[in-house]
Amino acid sequence: MAQPSKKEIKQEIERLKDLLPNIRPYSAFGTDNKAQLAAQIKVLEEDMDNGGIYDEFDHSGIDEEVLMSALSAREWLDGNYDVDTLSEDWEGLRQ
Repeated sequence: MAQPSKKEIKQEIERLKDLLPNIRPYSAFGTDNKAQLAAQIKVLEEDMDNGGIYDEFDHSGIDEEVLMSALSAREWLDGNYDVDTLSEDWEGLRQ
């Protein structure tokens, strides 16, 4: 996939924000889905680089899955993601 345009990034932020209140709060494994999704939104809104992501999400008390989700958002911004949008990954968790 190519790097998303500013318009595509803005649209994706809106889709993710729309999904946030409508997804299951926790996975079957106890992972905090909402925290993961919120991390992706933050990365997109702030155009966080990997250093900023690690500073924000790689510390005690933060689920490793939140860090991984934030890094996935960075990969999407860089055009290195397997699907066209991040929201595609979350649609299956809609309540």
